[in-house]
Amino acid sequence: MADEPWGLTAAEVAERMARGDVNADVDVKTRSVGQIVRENVCTLFNAINVILAAFVLLTGSYKNMLFMIVIVCNVVIGIVQEIRSKITTDRLSIVAGSHATVIRNGARTQVALHDIVRDDVVVLGRGDQVPADAVVVSGEADVNESLLTGESNLIKKASGAELMSGSFVNAGTVCARVVHVGHENYAAKISAEAKQHKKVNSEIMNSLNGIIKFVSCVIFPVGALLFARMFFSGEEVALNQAILSTVAALVGMIPEGLILLTSTVLA
Repeated sequence: MADEPWGLTAAEVAERMARGDVNADVDVKTRSVGQIVRENVCTLFNAINVILAAFVLLTGSYKNMLFMIVIVCNVVIGIVQEIRSKITTDRLSIVAGSHATVIRNGARTQVALHDIVRDDVVVLGRGDQVPADAVVVSGEADVNESLLTGESNLIKKASGAELMSGSFVNAGTVCARVVHVGHENYAAKISAEAKQHKKVNSEIMNSLNGIIKFVSCVIFPVGALLFARMFFSGEEVALNQAILSTVAALVGMIPEGLILLTSTVLA
């Protein structure tokens, strides 16, 4: 291009890198696998069942702990589906390239996207993706911004026009000065919003959680009354038998099958 700008000098690039004006990787990471496992294991529903299982364990009647299979299945389903979602979300990236052509000291050079600095002049031709928010300083191009805005029509960009990171040059060639880097970029903001963990507001799960909270408030007082009624009724009832009968009654109060069915359907 005849009117191609000179670009930054090596000293100017070093100065911007020193003050942090670099297009660093600011990719938002989703919850770790450890956090997902903890959130699915450490729940009120699981706690109630583990406590009941511990009482059964004291009696040595392991076959009566089969209700824990439902808990394990429910936890495994929740962990697996959330990890799959995490993997898919972590792969989400609007800017897919790894290198860009910039003009420094009047010469074109290839640099990694994370080495682009503010005020760098990038050269963009047909098929190139805009690596960072920039302003056109020379040339003209037709740009596809459908990945960002959903609008499929090409937009003409000339000197002074803004280029959003993540858009593609469909035709023409431009030199553009980078104005935003890192988390300031439009594409980075979209990615961050998409990857941010948001609690799902499910009417079904909210209702089930409400039931579990109610059950947790009454289950242990009711359990204590049932145990006292059987063990101190005057009839000779063994301690282990009283515990097993009480646990059996309390397990029936917990909608375990409904919880598992809901998790399976949602998965």
